[in-house]
Amino acid sequence: MGIDLVWFLPIHPIGMTNRKGTLGSPYSIDDFRAVNPQYGTMDDFHRLVSEIHQLGMRLMIDIVFRHTSHDCTWVKDHPEWYARDEKGNPIALVPEWTDILDLKFEGNEETLWPELIDTLKFWCENGVDGFRTDVACCIPMEFWHRARRAVSEVNSRCIWLAESVWFTAIEGYRAIDGLVNTDAELYQTYDLCYDYDVYVAWRAAVQGAIPIKSYLELVRLQSVIYPKGFVKMRFVENHDQDRVAYVCRNNRFKALAWTAFNAFNKGCFLVHAGQETEQTKVSSLFEKDWVDCRQVHPLEEFTRKLIQIKKHPVIKAKGARLTLTHHSPCIVAVWEVTSAREGLIGLFNVAQESNDEQFVQISNLPAGNYENLFVDLGVNELLKDESRIISVNNNGKLRVPIVATIFHYTGILLRPQTFYSEIFDFDYRNT
Repeated sequence: MGIDLVWFLPIHPIGMTNRKGTLGSPYSIDDFRAVNPQYGTMDDFHRLVSEIHQLGMRLMIDIVFRHTSHDCTWVKDHPEWYARDEKGNPIALVPEWTDILDLKFEGNEETLWPELIDTLKFWCENGVDGFRTDVACCIPMEFWHRARRAVSEVNSRCIWLAESVWFTAIEGYRAIDGLVNTDAELYQTYDLCYDYDVYVAWRAAVQGAIPIKSYLELVRLQSVIYPKGFVKMRFVENHDQDRVAYVCRNNRFKALAWTAFNAFNKGCFLVHAGQETEQTKVSSLFEKDWVDCRQVHPLEEFTRKLIQIKKHPVIKAKGARLTLTHHSPCIVAVWEVTSAREGLIGLFNVAQESNDEQFVQISNLPAGNYENLFVDLGVNELLKDESRIISVNNNGKLRVPIVATIFHYTGILLRPQTFYSEIFDFDYRNT
């Protein structure tokens, strides 16, 4: 399919005390340097790592340093490493997380911190290429700075993904004077952050609670409040959130259009296990959760094509710039490389509001026929509407697609302009 990196949820032994469900949460960890025996042995892990690398992919594992299980040996051997209540009992800072106990980073810089950092180095030495760090926003930034420096000595190409949080979570932590790092702070150390800063707005736009334009304004805001080279992990679903096939259960084409846009957007793109088979059930962390692979994967070719386009030379080129030019009647996004005088244009019918033929006008786009890169998707319902040629009339108008259209242009510069936003572009001086 073209996947570059495989991410595993925690692979470690799970605690028994206050275990949730039958299997327990993989985020309630007994031993950070062991493999859950239900998954196999360390030798099995090494063979898996070898296979992943031979296929040209890299491996990321989930790291959970905010807390441990009740049964972790540290609870007895290092009681000073844990947060405690007024009676001196170790606690979970989130009361409903009854199967874990929270670690205390402050005051343990010379004992706990080296232990955790050595754990990261241990997994790098065992073939791991990157870490997704759970609740990274609630661990001191100085720890992450120190950890990255140390890990770089073992693997200078290690990839760091932070589970950052949405605005209301940050507000909640600050309301109780709790430690919380914003995405801007996390980017001081991390290569990638979750897209949670706009996730709630995205859900609101998908469900019609806010205009699509409002969501895109937040996407636009990301480009100026984070470092120039920031990378977001774009997703339409993950193991903590609803499946996109469920969110858009009443309109399959809407799910496909939003998936295509998120893949085309600036950043990396997460393909959640089961997404390619259009699973609708939220992933279970506490029970054996089978993904139904008995049928042909309906979105395998669709996903493969998105990944191919994500790797297009235009998007990967130095100086490539993404501009969101339209929010209605469809999203129009343009990647352009000024030095090469070429670009990619993507049209995404995320609104799915009209069955009538609609058109969108793209400034400076010459009339003519362009090759549609987004075809052969393997989606039966789209076969009759798939067109290999995109026709643009003399006014730069072209038809809004059923789901999405992506095409390449060369030898010209569109110099695309971002859609007008009253929030950002209102001319208050002359109004």
